[in-house]
Amino acid sequence: MSEKLVIVKTPEQLEELIEYVKDKEFIAFDTETTGVEKESQIIGLSLCADVELAYYVILSYWDPTTSRLIDLRTKENIKTLLEYLLDKALIMQNAVFDCAMVQNNYGIDLMPSVHTDTLILGHLLDENRSNGLKERGVELYGDEAAKEQKIMKESVLKNGGALSRDRYELYKADADLIAYYGAKDAILTLKLFYNDVPQLYEESLDRFFYEDESMPLLRGPTYDMNTEGLRVDPDALQRLKGTLEAECLEAKAFIYKEVTPLVKDKYPGTGKTNQFNIGSSKQLAWLLFFKMNLTFNNLTKSGKEVCKALGMKLPYTNQAKREFIQAVVENKGSLYNNSKGKAVKINDPWHYIACGKETLVKFAPKYKWVEKFLEYAKNTKLLNTYVMGIQSKMRYNVIRPSFLQHGTTSGRYSSRNPNFQNLPRDDKRIKSCIVVRPGNVFVGADYSQLEPRVFASMSQDATLMKCFEKGEDFYSVVGAPIFDKSACSLFKNDPNSFAKKYPELRDKAKVIALATAYGRTAFQQAGALGITTDEAQDLIDAYFRSYPKVELMMLESHEQAKKEGKVFNLFGRPRRMPEAMDIPKIYGPHTPHAELPYTARNLLNLSMNHRIQSTGATIMNRAAIAFWKRCKELGWSKVKIVMQVHDELIIEGPEELGEEIAKELKCAMENTSELPGVTLLAEPKIGKTLADLK
Repeated sequence: MSEKLVIVKTPEQLEELIEYVKDKEFIAFDTETTGVEKESQIIGLSLCADVELAYYVILSYWDPTTSRLIDLRTKENIKTLLEYLLDKALIMQNAVFDCAMVQNNYGIDLMPSVHTDTLILGHLLDENRSNGLKERGVELYGDEAAKEQKIMKESVLKNGGALSRDRYELYKADADLIAYYGAKDAILTLKLFYNDVPQLYEESLDRFFYEDESMPLLRGPTYDMNTEGLRVDPDALQRLKGTLEAECLEAKAFIYKEVTPLVKDKYPGTGKTNQFNIGSSKQLAWLLFFKMNLTFNNLTKSGKEVCKALGMKLPYTNQAKREFIQAVVENKGSLYNNSKGKAVKINDPWHYIACGKETLVKFAPKYKWVEKFLEYAKNTKLLNTYVMGIQSKMRYNVIRPSFLQHGTTSGRYSSRNPNFQNLPRDDKRIKSCIVVRPGNVFVGADYSQLEPRVFASMSQDATLMKCFEKGEDFYSVVGAPIFDKSACSLFKNDPNSFAKKYPELRDKAKVIALATAYGRTAFQQAGALGITTDEAQDLIDAYFRSYPKVELMMLESHEQAKKEGKVFNLFGRPRRMPEAMDIPKIYGPHTPHAELPYTARNLLNLSMNHRIQSTGATIMNRAAIAFWKRCKELGWSKVKIVMQVHDELIIEGPEELGEEIAKELKCAMENTSELPGVTLLAEPKIGKTLADLK
């Protein structure tokens, strides 16, 4: 049966729609707006309670002759419909956005009425696919579900609008066209709900989704973080901008003065095409690894593809690196198929060598210009990503970065526009510009060594678990036996401690402790630790001899991935990797992990990584839910969760409640989830800027 799409333009038609929804239970809901900012207007909304019938209410339309929005009379009465929806079970795709728009435009909070967010549901059921509405529509119903994009674009352009990155003006399309496709989106959202919910119950993820984590997290912490925002000190930010610009200019001048004698033959600088550009990773690789003949550390993604195409293993030894360069030189101009199946030519070797921070840090002590380059790169990122990014996106001195609940495979939040999860830790200048609202304080609490605690608990190794109870240093506990320094104290601050007597060995233990179980081979460990492959293998063997349950945990993860094509965190969140089931068929059931090709090893490594990191994510998520619920119980309407950064929760609330907020936050973080055999520890701090918290 074909879908029926009804356009509502008059108050009388709106009354009929209100009567229609009165006896409905599940209703898909969607808005069309003039933008994504808080002040954007809703120009229409769509509802669907039956997959064969949807309504779109036009509130405003774009008049190309006057170049302005014209309001219909439906806009005067739309609150009546929205109030009826408060008692319904609403189905939305990206509910945070639609609920925020309704709240901002009409002061009605629909979030408590959201039954299911199909975006979050789709992500839980398959974290490897794109779960956008159009992508899911194409997946389930073919290209027909996305054909409107071309038609909408033509209409927008015809009416004088644009659909560029800087000007995305979909609202300027013809009103009836927006209505038609808006109604179809509501139908698609309801179809996704009915399609996906049975799978949720089949996989026994219903409690995880509806009661324990996904939807409670969305309705509470996720909504708060995306709508409350953070206050910016604009004067401090502008002063920082000037400082960073000056530091970047000074560093750049020094760098060019130092490198010009090295590069002038290849880059004489007579024009842009032959002028050396320190910001080009390829040119920097040429300078370091060909002109200066230094040893590189890693290959880029395309470099790994070329390596595979040439039938070579990834180069970890110096000899292997020289052989890779020689092979690339000899095969320059030859064709290979990249990861997208496209035939491309092999280029010069420096196109395939990474020039990341990890590589450059090794050269900084010897070459002052490399040290300056690291400083320049850091300041450039601060300037472009954060200072200018915040300035361009803040409204009324408030920045609202997006925190995405569906942005990672582990269940951790991701952040964008700008990414507030990657604010520099050591350089607190950006954090100093993020300040509380008048009369408020920030309260922040960071889990103490959450990943090592989860690691110890899931391994069920008695020594590793007890070290946290005793107050011993986890990395000393790992490092002392494998480096044969067992006579040392394992308490970090003791004069005779392993950490104080052998800080370099403790740093190596930090690399070995988690990375080995996550699948880093002896070849890879050797490069990271600056030792030979045989020495690295000896350390790995000593580690697994000292902590056999760690190796057992790793092997169990690999076996589960190969047998079932998925693994689970401690609380039941899955990570799907069906390709892992092919590994025993292709490479044999008993091939050692280190002898598998990179793609196969990486799949199995992800299985182990998920069990640890996703468990940590769930612990954090459920602590946030518990704290949010406790605020509701206490009537703390002005206390908001404003940020979640890895293992840290940041709250903003009235100054007079600061100590009480800290007490409740500590309780929620330490007592909400149980980690078998290991206690959780979080110590809150109170401050007026983000820099005060850590």
